Amino acid sequence: PLLLKSCTDIIEEYGIVHGIYRLSGITSNIQKLRLAFDEDRVPDLTDECYLQDIHSISSLLKMYFRELPNPLLTYQLYDKFAAAVRDEDNKLLRIHDVVQQLPPPHYRLVLLTYCMNLVK
Repeated sequence: PLLLKSCTDIIEEYGIVHGIYRLSGITSNIQKLRLAFDEDRVPDLTDECYLQDIHSISSLLKMYFRELPNPLLTYQLYDKFAAAVRDEDNKLLRIHDVVQQLPPPHYRLVLLTYCMNLVK
């Protein structure tokens, strides 16, 4: 989704600051951004008001994931993910196996995120 790409690009370029995903942005900025994306308009995230409040962009990103009808890693696979993380000997293999069970849109987003991190 465009919102994810736009927000992550800006955060990676300008938002590597302490507490980027811990601190909340200004509510009015978050609402303006959300409205723009909801109306299929791409706001200028390099605008000074957003760069000075980079936490608004990270807050919008958190809101996007929080409001998904089914979380990215899905309720159905939660127990499997939890068990995989606890398996110290085979953690990566088990996580890989569970990730492959994700619904295709979720799997593609996880894969895309991973590939984007490899490229950078």
